[in-house]
Amino acid sequence: MTQGHKKRIGFVVGNYHTDHPSRLVQRIWELLKTEDVELQVFLGTESASFMKDFTMRSNLFDYQYASLCGYTDYAALDLLIISAGTLSIYQNNIPLDVFLKHTPDIPTILTETDRVHGDGISLIADNTQGLASCVEHLIAVHGLTRIGYITGPENNQDALERFAGYRDTLAKYGIPLREDYIVPGDYSEHVDKSVETLLDRAPDIQAIVSTNDEMTVAVYRVCRKRGLRVGKDIAVTGFDDMLMARYMDPPLTTARQDYDEFSKVAVESALRMLKGEKVASMRIPVPFIRRCSCGCVPEAERRSDGDSAGHAEMVRNMQRSREYQHNSWIGALMNREMLLEADEPEKFYAAIGAFMAYLGTESSSLCLFERPLRVSPGTIPDFPEAIRVCMWQRGQAYRGYDIKDAPVLRRRGRADGASLMPSGSNMTFLLFYEGYQYGVLNAEIEPEKVDFYYMLSLDIGTSLRYMDIRAQQKRYRAELQAMARTDELTGLYNRAGLVGARERMTAEGPRHAAVLMADLDHLKQINDRFGHHEGDAALRTAADILRKALGAEPIIGRLGGDEFQACFSRPTEAALRACVERVKDACAAHNASAEAPYYVELSLGYALGVVENRESWEALASRADAALYEAKKARRPSVLK
Repeated sequence: MTQGHKKRIGFVVGNYHTDHPSRLVQRIWELLKTEDVELQVFLGTESASFMKDFTMRSNLFDYQYASLCGYTDYAALDLLIISAGTLSIYQNNIPLDVFLKHTPDIPTILTETDRVHGDGISLIADNTQGLASCVEHLIAVHGLTRIGYITGPENNQDALERFAGYRDTLAKYGIPLREDYIVPGDYSEHVDKSVETLLDRAPDIQAIVSTNDEMTVAVYRVCRKRGLRVGKDIAVTGFDDMLMARYMDPPLTTARQDYDEFSKVAVESALRMLKGEKVASMRIPVPFIRRCSCGCVPEAERRSDGDSAGHAEMVRNMQRSREYQHNSWIGALMNREMLLEADEPEKFYAAIGAFMAYLGTESSSLCLFERPLRVSPGTIPDFPEAIRVCMWQRGQAYRGYDIKDAPVLRRRGRADGASLMPSGSNMTFLLFYEGYQYGVLNAEIEPEKVDFYYMLSLDIGTSLRYMDIRAQQKRYRAELQAMARTDELTGLYNRAGLVGARERMTAEGPRHAAVLMADLDHLKQINDRFGHHEGDAALRTAADILRKALGAEPIIGRLGGDEFQACFSRPTEAALRACVERVKDACAAHNASAEAPYYVELSLGYALGVVENRESWEALASRADAALYEAKKARRPSVLK
């Protein structure tokens, strides 16, 4: 979300907490760092797989990440890469076409699918061939025929194609496909129950083929719990060749997603498309990687495959872990500081900017909707034309805005807010709390910092919901207080409201004041002759006359029945006489045009003096009441016209 001279590429990816999408982001980020382009990554992750054994409501709202595509339309992108496979994992009831309807009309590369959108292309691994190589190895080399299978998400094309590799290879060797050998999976490492189910109902199986490597973590865990030795008592294979696959015990036999090649093809295709060149869709080969989990004992050099790179990655992970721990402590304190400013949005958003500066973030922004969107499962919301930039930060400079004053960013990055977006490649995190979606946090950070900023985005989403609820409660309390101070019939102050307003007038000390008392003439006659509904109408008319004739300066209230009171600060005798005449003229004008069969007229009396407390106000009101009593002697004898 920025304006600049460089071409901008967007990358939408879900399920980032797993190995496959995170490695794609890291490699594409690294490859584009040397190019004269900017990359904006729209990140989604999930909590459902982690929370399966907990009765927590928060794991029901991962569907919010389906909205990621919609934010690309605010970003002034020149090209878009969408990881269709990772987006579909937890959005089973949203077709890819629906995602694409919410993206800008620009060249698009779809990955993990053979679908093509507009003038774009698709990139997908040769999933069927890769999975078939694992199954064929188990059959042809090890002579295994009782082979269980853990599927992937239902609507995920990668998973469907890999299942075809399993099914077709069994058929090739004349092995029946058994439904009791197949259990569902979701691509996460938290599929222990599925593995338990498979082993319970098919205790004779010789091997388990997993649709991806992440789920083999659960396979190893369950087998170890049951006393089954992977690679000896039961064979296991995966798919992807995630970073830890070679370090598992035993090392995992798998099919390798060549992330370097996949990312290289994606980047090269994107750069060529930005130049207007014609680019073709492609399937990326998936080589078979033989290790020990299938029952093989690879030669020694194979065991050291990638050890140097793996060791370096582990060192980096340890360093990131220490940084994450430190920042998490600071983040918890920052969240508390933010909540202290919940009643002042400008300071609240500025507190986020201050924390971003403290973290050393190159630049960041907080883009929010004027009103939070309520999003239901299975839907992508209709995004408004504009979003508000409520915070920007660059280096140590930052600023927060109340949302009504915040710069505007419209679709395709237009309007004044565009210049406040992060100036380089950046990550975009969704801000939501349960069913409410607030906007996004953009941060110019490296991929290795994503985990912490993701946690931060969850905290900010929670804080935004807290601030939203607090504002609603504040409005509700104000409404209740106003109702407690207001006369329901006329909308003027009631007695309690009038007394409170008078005391606020003298809070800073004694002052000259005046009290004007007014009575609606012959209210009882109106009630008796025409009914109380007409009496109420006459009281409302009298209140309107007083409000308009006396103007905004005095405090006006209805004391009850037919009696009104107006309190003036620092009046003059001449001004009060003029007020009385305006009221009488207004009554005459109303009666001349009104169709009601009765007059609406007010008797008035006033008194001037110095007031400093409730007793002095009451004394002044008593004098005004005496003046009113004298004025009432001159009122019309009958209310009838």
